[in-house]
Amino acid sequence: MTGHCFTLSGVGLPGGEDPLGLWDVPQDDAVSFSAADSTPPTEPTWRIELPESPAEAQAILAGQIQASKLVHQDLANANRDLTYIGGTEGVSFSTSDPLLAQKTELLGTLDAFQSPVSYSLLRRKDKEKESGDQESHQQWLAFVKRVQQIVADYAQIETALAGRDVGRTAVGWTGDFTTTWEPNVTLEMMRTHRQSVHLALDSRIALIRVVSVVAAGAAGLAVKAAIPGGQVLLLPAVWRFVRDVLAELRQSWPQIRNLV
Repeated sequence: MTGHCFTLSGVGLPGGEDPLGLWDVPQDDAVSFSAADSTPPTEPTWRIELPESPAEAQAILAGQIQASKLVHQDLANANRDLTYIGGTEGVSFSTSDPLLAQKTELLGTLDAFQSPVSYSLLRRKDKEKESGDQESHQQWLAFVKRVQQIVADYAQIETALAGRDVGRTAVGWTGDFTTTWEPNVTLEMMRTHRQSVHLALDSRIALIRVVSVVAAGAAGLAVKAAIPGGQVLLLPAVWRFVRDVLAELRQSWPQIRNLV
């Protein structure tokens, strides 16, 4: 299958990557992720380019829609693991767990917070880790800012078949929408564009779920750590954990990755 891509532009996600693994983020969307960055991104646009063949287009879209469903399952798994780590005293993991490395790293961070040694001393002892935490914290803030932008603005969704634009839909957060069709589109083309719209909106919901899972996970671990300001301090580690878990679990999608 050839001639297809799924692009999210005008957002500038941290690292130039979609944490869901569903959309390409153009390199020219790169922005500064410092706290002082106040440059708003351009209008978020979800663009789906597919082959002209209806059968090929439908097969590719079906694969991507299935991948989107798997993203929601993977987010549920990440949320479950965070709840387990934050709510269990004697945490243990199976050596065959595919997420063993990610869980061990997060648990190590939590143990460091609970250590009698002050966290400020730990930071002085490990400048490299401190730098990584600061970068992760800035990326997390930037990610939340971009998701807020996606929610605040209309979602602009475009579908093209063999390079020919078919339709463009603007969808507000409250559900109001307008669609502009190009001349001479067929009913099959319209159906394909409607599926593209559903895919884009489902991805928007998944990005919001990432924010929710990270924030709730950090809050739960902060209760276990029992330190002042623990939620804020733990956000970089939880953000890395959720992002890395999503990336790792995507490796179990071989039948999907052949399509998207």
